[in-house]
Amino acid sequence: MRSALSPSVPALVTGASSGIGEAMARALAGRGHHVVAVARRRDRLQALAAEMAPSGGLIEPMVADLGTEAGMSAVAERLQDGRAWVLVNNAGFGSRGRFTELDATREVDEVLLNVVALHRLTAAALPGCVAHGTGGVLNVASTAAFQPVPYMATYGATKAFVLHFTEALAVELAGSGVRVTVLCPGATRTEFGEVAGNVRQIEMAMPMGPVRVAASALRAFDRNQTICIPGAANAVGAYSVRLVPRSVVRRVVAPLFKPR
Repeated sequence: MRSALSPSVPALVTGASSGIGEAMARALAGRGHHVVAVARRRDRLQALAAEMAPSGGLIEPMVADLGTEAGMSAVAERLQDGRAWVLVNNAGFGSRGRFTELDATREVDEVLLNVVALHRLTAAALPGCVAHGTGGVLNVASTAAFQPVPYMATYGATKAFVLHFTEALAVELAGSGVRVTVLCPGATRTEFGEVAGNVRQIEMAMPMGPVRVAASALRAFDRNQTICIPGAANAVGAYSVRLVPRSVVRRVVAPLFKPR
């Protein structure tokens, strides 16, 4: 069984200003990694860096909007410095409602951030990891990745991409020394519900705290475990859909997310 990576390997965490991303940045800095924390909100990143500094946690704020070409390019360039990295692709958002009634531009932005930015940063980071035989990528998907999600159709589809993409990379990179893990959390106490518009459902689902989710993800990454689903109930729910006809899964899932 593998152990934690050497803290000499730097880490870059996207979506690090809140929620799971912030918890990941804290945990990696606490392990001694130099953490580049990426998000749009400068004030939150600076506050996080200042808070961690007295305990020796080195967090370097990097303000970038990964939903833009300029933001993606800047972060990708940082990852292409020839070193091995630990890349945590956490940035993303969801939307809830009937697809035909949602803002089409925002739906495209969701695909750009959840899929295109993740794909591009992974492509930027992996060559250095392979060259050094260490480092790796921890992609954040969701339990939504395991089935279609009516009324959150775009979000569920983007997370299915993240799950399948990461699983495929794990096979391709087996034996290289590079770790590849996909985190598939269930409901988590973050700002996600407020952005997506499904706060009620998340409250009903007894969400986990982001610190617990991040800790589970890093344990899985340490073990080079491909899929991490924190919480036994979440794991049972994610895998049980494989035993049920997809027509039934769609009917069961739809009422949970249908706007009221």
